Amino acid sequence: MVAKLSTFLYPNVCLYCDDIGHAGLDLCHSCYNELPWNTRACRRCALPLQTNNAAVCGACSNRNIYFEQAFTPFIFEHFVKKAVYQFKFNSKLNYGKLLAQLLTHYIQKHNVVIPDTLIPVPLHGRRLRKRGFNQALEIARIVGRHVGCAISFKDVRRARETRVQMELSANNRYANVKNAFMLQTSKPSFTGQHVAIVDDVMTTGNTVNEVARCVKKAGAKRVDVWCIARVA
Repeated sequence: MVAKLSTFLYPNVCLYCDDIGHAGLDLCHSCYNELPWNTRACRRCALPLQTNNAAVCGACSNRNIYFEQAFTPFIFEHFVKKAVYQFKFNSKLNYGKLLAQLLTHYIQKHNVVIPDTLIPVPLHGRRLRKRGFNQALEIARIVGRHVGCAISFKDVRRARETRVQMELSANNRYANVKNAFMLQTSKPSFTGQHVAIVDDVMTTGNTVNEVARCVKKAGAKRVDVWCIARVA
């Protein structure tokens, strides 16, 4: 009753066009339907593909992949791209909340197997102090609360500061994150568990793959990736 009254008095408002929100989201029905859904994608790394004929992209066929499957509901463009930038660089946490809710809806709608633990991609301490928050952790907190997952944010750390992947050429992205992550403890909480690495955007997948390599080596049983969007 209180929740219904609150919704009536303070209705959700679309962050894109200021219309009435839809399904408890700060996004209207029309804008929701226009989101850049990642409907044709590599079944391994979620890279958007031109056709449905290829189950796995060429990149996944020619590199070591340490995660089993990536789930990314959107292509990194249009409103989703704007929302990520507003959240990440302008500290607009309401955009982050919306993105996390959309990821949650996608996971639930597609009956994705829920892992034991979510592991947000860690930020380097210097960047964390500058930004004031870790966007991956904020997403993981909301998603984890809705799907019933524990969150591990102290077991893995970023051992060195790296450049933003989208600023680099494809050839430099692998070297940028190689060995950038390490365990914070000798007895991680996720040993023997199914985990999902959480981040906002997958560019080439090198960052989440490097985290996956770290946690697999530390004893994770299965590693998936949950991200908001994938760069085409």
